[in-house]
Amino acid sequence: MAVTASALIGIAGALTLASPASAHHSVVKVTAECDTAAGEWVTTWTVNSYAPEGVHNYRFAKVEAISVVNGTATPFTVDGIAVSEPGIYPHPVSTPVVRKARLSGDATEASLTVKAQWDNEWNEKDDSSASIKFSESCDKVVTPPPAAANPKATVTADCDGDVAVKLENGAEATRDAAFTVTGTDGFTKTATVAAGKDTTISVPARNAAKITVTEAGQKAPVFDAKPAAAKDCVAPGEPTGSIKMTCDALIFQVENPKDGKTVTVTLAPNKGDAQTLVVKPGETRTATFKAVEGLTVTPRADGLDDTSPIAWEKPAKCTSPSPSAPPAGGGAGGPALPKTGAPAGLIAGGAAALLAAGAVLFVVARRRRVRFTA
Repeated sequence: MAVTASALIGIAGALTLASPASAHHSVVKVTAECDTAAGEWVTTWTVNSYAPEGVHNYRFAKVEAISVVNGTATPFTVDGIAVSEPGIYPHPVSTPVVRKARLSGDATEASLTVKAQWDNEWNEKDDSSASIKFSESCDKVVTPPPAAANPKATVTADCDGDVAVKLENGAEATRDAAFTVTGTDGFTKTATVAAGKDTTISVPARNAAKITVTEAGQKAPVFDAKPAAAKDCVAPGEPTGSIKMTCDALIFQVENPKDGKTVTVTLAPNKGDAQTLVVKPGETRTATFKAVEGLTVTPRADGLDDTSPIAWEKPAKCTSPSPSAPPAGGGAGGPALPKTGAPAGLIAGGAAALLAAGAVLFVVARRRRVRFTA
C-alpha cells in the first residue's frame, strides 16, 4: 500500500507569460507517494498549457526530467511527456497531461522542465518546471504472508481392516497443523503436528467404513473417503485348543501356527484363580488346574462363540489297584517289576478325552474363523 510521501514540493517557473495579449504559458505540478511494496517513489507529473482563443493544440518542444540519487543527477523519462516531431501537436490546449514515473527509493529530489509550442507556431518564451525534494527514503516493507500449515494425510488399511492415518505437516509450513480424524460410530481423535513432522493415528476396523481428515486452516477436508482395501492379503493360520483330563489335573493347551497372530485366552475356574495364556505365532502354551470334585473352567477369547464351562471328569482308571491283584508286570511268585510311567489305561483314557475335547474347541474356533488378538 502506497503512503503519501513526506516530501517538499516546489513549483518553479509555473508561469511565464509571453505578453498580456498572447497569454501563452504552461504550468507544471508534481506529487509523490512511496510504494512500500516496491521501495520506489511514484511521482505524478501534471502539465497544463494555456493559449488564446483559436489556438487548439500544442507540442512539447523541450522535455528534461532529472532525479538525484546520492548526489548524482540522472535523467529519467515520463511516459507521455516527450518532445514531439515538429509540426505535430498532439496535446489539446487547457487539457491536463497527467503521467507517472517511478524513481529509486533513495532519490533525494526530482524535477521536470518543459517548453511548449502551439499550433499557431507561438513558442513559449521561458521554461516551465516543477521540482520535488524527498525528506526521507522510500524503503521497501516486506509483509510476511499469513502463517499457514501444509497438511497431508496418507490412509492405509491392513488385512484386518484396521487403518493407519499418517498425518504430515510440510517442512515449509509456518505454523503447526491441527488435525482432526473422524471415523464411523463416533470415532474422533485430534493431533497437532509441527512443521516437518508427522504422526500416525490408528483407526480400528469397526470405525473405518469412512474416514474424514480435516485441518483447522483448510476449508476442504484433507481426506474424505472410504479407505482402499489392503491387497495381497493372506489369512493368518488359526489356533487350535485341546483339553486333557488326568487323575489330578485339568490341562488346557493352545497351539498357534507360525503364520497365525498372537492369541490371548483367559481360563477362569470356579475354584481358584484365573490363568491367561498369551500365545505368539509358532508357540504352544498350557494351563493346568488342580483337579477337585465339581471343578469347572470357563474359556474366554475374542471371537470365541462357545464359552460354556468345561467340567473336570475323573478318568475311570484313577481307582487304586486291589491288594489281591498280582503285581503289575510280573507273574505269581515272580519278582515284581518296577512301575514306570502312567498306566496304559489311564493314557488311553486321557488321550481319548484330549482328542474329543480338542476337536470341540477346534470346531468352535473355525466356525467364525476367529482371529484372536493380543
